[in-house]
Amino acid sequence: MDLLRSAERRLAALEQGLLAVLLVVMVALSFLQVALRGLFSGGFLWADTFLRHLVLWAGFLGACLAAADGKQFAMDAAERLMPGRVKAAVHTVMHALTAAVCALMAAAAWTFLLQEKEGGATLFTVGSWHVPGWAFEVILPVGFCLLAVHYAVKSVLAADALAGGEAS
Repeated sequence: MDLLRSAERRLAALEQGLLAVLLVVMVALSFLQVALRGLFSGGFLWADTFLRHLVLWAGFLGACLAAADGKQFAMDAAERLMPGRVKAAVHTVMHALTAAVCALMAAAAWTFLLQEKEGGATLFTVGSWHVPGWAFEVILPVGFCLLAVHYAVKSVLAADALAGGEAS
């Protein structure tokens, strides 16, 4: 179980690093966009669309970090009334169900991504470079897969706590 915890911590550290890079890029590009509009009455035509898609990436990565840290929405009031073994059983089932739903969402997002790629829509153009929409939508299946992994790990750890008689 220590290996599983360690792997999840490393995954969360990678997600946190990527999120930090995204936030720096978002803040810098937003500032540059505002400055260019104020000083030169213009800016990058593609920047607003790019930033909107980075917000989607940041949202997914933030959700993954919340899942890794156990900071997702929960029914705390009901949980406080549960004894340790009942709480571990409930966590095992709820995390497993959440992982299954995330896996289904990842499959649906993958289908959507393939359809978007087949459609060939351009998200924005930078010079002569046409950026396809699917390139930024890849976070949908990847994000749901990452969430499924985090919740599957949480389910296994809760099941281990249940088997060991510990509270999760």
